[in-house]
Amino acid sequence: DNGTICFVATGNDGREPVSFPASFSLSLAVGAMGRKGTFPANTTDAPNTAAPFGTDKKNFVAAFSNIGPDVDFIAPGVGIVSSVPGGYSPFSGTSMACPMAVGAAARLLSAEADILAMPRNAARAEAMVRFLATKVKPMGFGPTFEGTGLLFV
Repeated sequence: DNGTICFVATGNDGREPVSFPASFSLSLAVGAMGRKGTFPANTTDAPNTAAPFGTDKKNFVAAFSNIGPDVDFIAPGVGIVSSVPGGYSPFSGTSMACPMAVGAAARLLSAEADILAMPRNAARAEAMVRFLATKVKPMGFGPTFEGTGLLFV
């Protein structure tokens, strides 16, 4: 009602249904995908590689990512380098995919002065969601796994 949208991680329960709060109708649920060859084969990320594979067969839906009709988007979430005390470390999860989707959405929306100038109400949030729906690239996983696809900057 205040002109914002909420991106929420779908959950990491091994292909179970999207968990709450991502399953809430006003949330935008983000699942996790990965890409073969972007992390060493003998690491803890190797078991996250699972079918379905996308149009590009190097892309896959992470084995841990929750799925179902509530998924709105998919984003990279396997072997994401993040900061930790004293340096950096790779992490995997839908909680890593979610900020990737938020960053893409923020970048896309930053150029939309007409939307950003709207009063901060439900109509503004709806306009943002409608606009983002035009900036999605299907990855070939199907809606159960990727929703509408990957936000494409």
